[in-house]
Amino acid sequence: MSIRSKFSDIEITNMSREEYMGYATYEDIMELEYMPFNVAVLVRESTNHIDQQKAYQIQKDSLLELVEKKNQFILDSNNIFEEPGKSGLNMGARPVFQLMCQRAREHKFDILLVDSVSRLARDLRGLIDVVDDFRKLGIGIVFIKGQYWTYNMSHNDVLRLGIEGGLAQAESMQTGERVRSHMAHIAKSGQLLGGDMFGYRLKKEVNRKDNSLVQEPVEAYTVRTIFEKFASDNPDEVLTSSSLCEYLIRNNMRTYNGDLKWTPSKVIRVLDNTKYMGYQLPEKSRVVSTVSKKKVSTHKEPIIDVYDDEGNLVQKGNLVRINCEPIVSEELWWKAYKRKMSRSSKGSENIKGRHSGLRVSGDAYARKVFCSCGYCLSRQYTHVATEDKQAQHRYKCRWQVDYANKYTRGTVEKEGRVICDNSAVSEMKLWLASQYVFKYLFKNGKDAVLQALELIERCKQDVEALEDGTSIQELEAELAKLKKRLQGYQEMRADGELTSNEYKELKFPVEQRISDIDGMIAQYELDAGKREKKLFDLSAIEQRLNTIVDFKGYKINDEMVDMFVERVIYRGNEEFLWVMNLSGDVSDASAKYRIKGYDEKYSNYLKDDTNFNIVARMTIPIEECKHYCEKVLKRRFVKKYWQPITIKIAID
Repeated sequence: MSIRSKFSDIEITNMSREEYMGYATYEDIMELEYMPFNVAVLVRESTNHIDQQKAYQIQKDSLLELVEKKNQFILDSNNIFEEPGKSGLNMGARPVFQLMCQRAREHKFDILLVDSVSRLARDLRGLIDVVDDFRKLGIGIVFIKGQYWTYNMSHNDVLRLGIEGGLAQAESMQTGERVRSHMAHIAKSGQLLGGDMFGYRLKKEVNRKDNSLVQEPVEAYTVRTIFEKFASDNPDEVLTSSSLCEYLIRNNMRTYNGDLKWTPSKVIRVLDNTKYMGYQLPEKSRVVSTVSKKKVSTHKEPIIDVYDDEGNLVQKGNLVRINCEPIVSEELWWKAYKRKMSRSSKGSENIKGRHSGLRVSGDAYARKVFCSCGYCLSRQYTHVATEDKQAQHRYKCRWQVDYANKYTRGTVEKEGRVICDNSAVSEMKLWLASQYVFKYLFKNGKDAVLQALELIERCKQDVEALEDGTSIQELEAELAKLKKRLQGYQEMRADGELTSNEYKELKFPVEQRISDIDGMIAQYELDAGKREKKLFDLSAIEQRLNTIVDFKGYKINDEMVDMFVERVIYRGNEEFLWVMNLSGDVSDASAKYRIKGYDEKYSNYLKDDTNFNIVARMTIPIEECKHYCEKVLKRRFVKKYWQPITIKIAID
């Protein structure tokens, strides 16, 4: 209903701008000239295709012509917002749209003119948000097609606007699905996807199918170096992703951006890329939302074609040959891939806690180190990094982090709960201990480890008793007596020597004890069946002990810690129990051993050596600690914080 049917001309003239806009209809805004309005114009097309360019110009001309004809509309050239080649789905990726919103917040215009709903947004939620936000700012939006005036909408207008916005989003999503399907098809056909990349430059042809990747000599040399060093069989040359970063920086081998900002993740991305051997892996990533354009990795792993001795294809892989000159051979690429996967946690449960939903430290030692009270050790700053010095850290019991202040500690004492007094552990002590542990296992101590495991194997196989020490022979003898006693009760009942109630009272405890013993023997037999299987795969462990481990740095790198350390238990007084994992399976200690609360039985278990397969004990003297601190790490040695370090090595 027109504003003129509700108010007289004098009343309308005396209205404020907000009142007028609140009562006016679409026709009133477009036709009546009671008051002037500063307007803005938004013009958008999703692509720069030649046909769309024509539509874009027609859209712009029609809006500007409309403003020119309306005396009540005043247009500042700064309020013409043009978005050629911009999708309407993601508003955050539209800088002109964001500029328009900024000028709206500054109240630079009163009305926004848009050709249609889809020109403003193709995201229904975003559309509703913009309409609502503009109304709160005192700004109305006019959609020419559909004849909407958003400052004063009836329930029918709201319904129509929602339907039209939903259709616009659905149309865009459908287009996105078609594009995805088409891209997947051309990727499988071998047509190149993507553009320039590290090591290659894209050479474009008239026909996109003929596009090719041409090597960039300097970057290609760096790529080859990464593969050769990582996959080398020479113990003196092989490098991990961490040590490769140091090598590349030291030799001034630059990244794609021309800097030396190498990180292990960048090195791994190079090793993961199949294009370096001349193949493309389709569907490595997927768009999870056509609205936000969010793209995630599918974690799809490459699969090689397998042939039999006669050259017949046995298993089809998922790689597609592309038009480029390989930088590395297929043999070298797969060799590096297998070595990387042998050190990776992919496929294991709860990878660094991600599956469990727990927040997990990015530091390998923090993921592995636990206090003897059962809580994990949290990594904390002791010295913040400066221009010429790296940051320094320590590892502190999580119980102390949560409870060791004067208020909560007092409460714990009154309630009689546990108090952990283990001191914090400097990262230097863990680094030094890691050197001793790995050097013992992988160099001098290999034979001793295997001998100790064989001894443990024999001892475990010889056990014929329950955990409490009760022998199986004793249980079997008691079971025979009880069955004989129960049979006697049955005979007495049959002869009338026992009443029904007397018989029931006598037989119940006997039957209960028989049931208990049967359960204990059955459990023992089940455990015995498991013991028949080898506790340790000694041949696999021997191969693991022959693995190349990098001792070149001042500490064992994070990859080796993730790969071989099950957990480290700090027992206070500089005693560390290193539980090693030589099975070849990467273990996620952060989720596996995390506790929800203190358990005295579990804490006592962690402090008892008999619960672990300990294969070696050693002590690091104070002189070695001082030498490592001052000469290797170049840090100040404060004697009062140091004492000889006790190390015990166990095999999980």
